[in-house]
Amino acid sequence: MFSSRQFVVDAGAGHVAGAVFSSGPAGKWVLEEFALEARSSDPSLEPGWMEGTAKALAAVAGRRKLRGPAALAVPGHLTLTKFVRTPAVPPAKRRQVIQFEAAQAIPYPLEAVAWDHLIVTGDDRELELMLTAVKCDVMENLCAAAETAGFPVKRAVSSCCALYRAFGFNYPEVAGPVLVVDIGARSTNLVLVGPGGRFFARTFSLAGNALTAAVAEELKLDFARAEVLKLHVFSEPPGLAEHSAARSAVPRATCDFIGRLQLEIMRTAGHFSLRTGAAKPAAIYLTGGGSQIPGLGPTLAERFAVPVERYDPFRNVELSSSARAAGAASATHVLANLIGLAVSTGMETGTEYGLLPPVVRAARVVRRRQPWLLGAATLLALALLPPLWHFHRLATEEEGREWELRAQLESMRARADRNVVNLRRLDAARKETGALRSVVEARTNWIRFLADLQDRLGKIEDVWLDQLSIVPPSPTARPGGPPDPAESSTSWRLRLSGRLLDGRNPVAKVSADSYARVKQLLAGFASSPFIAAVEHERFDHAQPGLLRFDVTLTVNPQHPL
Repeated sequence: MFSSRQFVVDAGAGHVAGAVFSSGPAGKWVLEEFALEARSSDPSLEPGWMEGTAKALAAVAGRRKLRGPAALAVPGHLTLTKFVRTPAVPPAKRRQVIQFEAAQAIPYPLEAVAWDHLIVTGDDRELELMLTAVKCDVMENLCAAAETAGFPVKRAVSSCCALYRAFGFNYPEVAGPVLVVDIGARSTNLVLVGPGGRFFARTFSLAGNALTAAVAEELKLDFARAEVLKLHVFSEPPGLAEHSAARSAVPRATCDFIGRLQLEIMRTAGHFSLRTGAAKPAAIYLTGGGSQIPGLGPTLAERFAVPVERYDPFRNVELSSSARAAGAASATHVLANLIGLAVSTGMETGTEYGLLPPVVRAARVVRRRQPWLLGAATLLALALLPPLWHFHRLATEEEGREWELRAQLESMRARADRNVVNLRRLDAARKETGALRSVVEARTNWIRFLADLQDRLGKIEDVWLDQLSIVPPSPTARPGGPPDPAESSTSWRLRLSGRLLDGRNPVAKVSADSYARVKQLLAGFASSPFIAAVEHERFDHAQPGLLRFDVTLTVNPQHPL
């Protein structure tokens, strides 16, 4: 039920206590270390309660050198406890049903509270749940104070739940129904333990501060002086006058407090009986600072006609010499929550972290994963060492080869520069050769062109040329700019004039057949490889028997003349 070592902290309204438990011989458990720091529970100091708790936690840590992850008991005045019943559902859907019931029972949005649940009883038809909630901002501040003091909170449990566990641990033979009453400074926890482990818990604000407030109101004192006077009267000093105002005011306030406590106990027991059908409590167990009020036990025993005992925290716990020296034997009234924190009853079915808020849970998860992440990073680094060494060796070898290649590259660059110069010279020679070839081809093209022209004239018959002249190219002007030399250089034309003899009509006008022959001739000119186009055709038939024609031939740039 214990791990080898458990560190627990109880942050109450009027005290902060820390303890370390460990497993001992013969099945006994040992309270190894203990530290207690009392603090004022004056309601006027409520705005600074969290700061006072942080200071008390730091004092506990410094007194016994206590450090490490701890389980934390949340005081009753900060928690909200509800018992609800819900139809039994399969385990796979249970979480959704519990969350729905929590949203209905808790009077705050679930995202604004840290909440947990405990399954009290369950069968095939119904489940009974204990829901506990604390405001997130309160828990975050409390956890931050604990971590600052050296106690990172690993789990948070309500004081009611811790009280129930503590009683079951030290009184396993008690079958119930019994009532456990933990009277603190600002709140009182009532836990009714029934047969079969069934229980009911309730927290109310009637506690030690109520008695002090009654004394302060009657005697017109501030809270701090009334508290001192109350404790002074409870200790029954011999010097206090028997009929003094303090001697009478404190007992009256005590009697009134006990009467109100009886009513709360009766109300809680009656509610438990209605819920479970159980009989009235057969015994009452008292703990907490308020349980030390003189006459409380006998008065309750007389009123309820049941035995009233003080909760004994040492029935199954041994004290180490260190804890005894720290005063644990005389601080039995604060040990119940510490024992309940350290004990695991196997009944909790809520989250692993209890009442820790989401922010703290996330930080806790990261903290738990840090050793694994560190180990993984170490293994990764070790795994990378052989490849790193291998690639370093390869890089060194490649660097040596790089220097060799650079030396070879210098000579190659010189050759490349010479090649560039030679290529330029070669290109210039090619251009000169091309120009010479063009001149030669132009000279031969005239012979070929004239031969082609003669051949086409011969095919038509009775036709001859009177004139063949070269028409210089006219520069083509660009829109808004000078003529384009490149375009004008390719526009060479030949002006050609000739006549065709109409042998059939030598003294009459030329016939249509003559026109057809001239058209055939011009078509032949257009199909010549040396001619690109035939333009500006003109015909003159004024002379009988002769058809004069003029035409302009555009030279083909692919076969220049």
